[in-house]
Amino acid sequence: MVVLTFFRLIRLPILLLIAAIQYLMRWCILEPMFRLNGFEFIISESQFALLVLSSVLVAAGGYAINDYFDAKIDRINKPKRVLVNRLIKRRVAMATHVVLSSLGMLIAAYVSWRLGVWQLSVIYFFVSFCLWFYSTTFQHQFLVGNVIIALMAAFVPLTVGLYEIPLQNQANVDLIRQYGFSVFNTPAFWVIGYAVVLFILTLAREITKDVVDMKGDRVFGAKTIPITLGVTKSKWILSLVYAILGLVVTWYFLNFLVDHTGITPLFLLIVGAIVFQFILIFRAKTKKQFKISANFNNLITVLVLLSALLVRFSIENHFQ
Repeated sequence: MVVLTFFRLIRLPILLLIAAIQYLMRWCILEPMFRLNGFEFIISESQFALLVLSSVLVAAGGYAINDYFDAKIDRINKPKRVLVNRLIKRRVAMATHVVLSSLGMLIAAYVSWRLGVWQLSVIYFFVSFCLWFYSTTFQHQFLVGNVIIALMAAFVPLTVGLYEIPLQNQANVDLIRQYGFSVFNTPAFWVIGYAVVLFILTLAREITKDVVDMKGDRVFGAKTIPITLGVTKSKWILSLVYAILGLVVTWYFLNFLVDHTGITPLFLLIVGAIVFQFILIFRAKTKKQFKISANFNNLITVLVLLSALLVRFSIENHFQ
């Protein structure tokens, strides 16, 4: 019971998803592109595993501190799911944040130092402090909290490229001079693409969750989008965000994957899911209906991540 409660506090399923995303970027995007051009990873498997562990620990610490500061609001918004002050003592939640976040930052700093790019450890310190200030200050402000969480989601895939690709550029300076450009721009572009899509999806989900949590947020003086602008205007904002998502996904497909026939069915499924999300948003009137929209956002996210597996398959079959 205690272990399960702790796993709920740190959001174990989401932590596993974070690890999965980073490994998908490494093995489904970077690895096939490197291998087809005769390159190997510079970051070893053990070093990469430590970086993934750092990401997971910092995220876990962020969830712990968020529950610590949200205990009162959660008693209104989700009374049956409140952990802090009900199943977990406040000091335990705070200690969990301090220990996990500190450990995550220290591991990242060690790996960065071993790789000779100690400056990149700033990413993990930046994320940790953003999660702290999100929970204490920005979470219930207009748009700011939504953008911060969306940025944190984008950093999950982006970090993989930020570590590996600069190291590849350093190790292949002569080749870059010969070509006049970096051959690693293409895999970097793909990693950035996934980061952008995750940013948009997370932004939409966070705005939807703000609609769901309006009751408790209003009591404590929050200035979220639905409280400030109303539910109707929030629906239009959500529709705009999903429209942008559809345009980004379509642009990537038409410019890079239209000839990779194996990925076309999944692309159509993702576009269809985005269209269906519009229907869910405009029909939503109750808290339960907005929760359905938020859960459907999770499904679209899973479909987008599954596309990485098909991208790897398409790259290998298209260019070999």
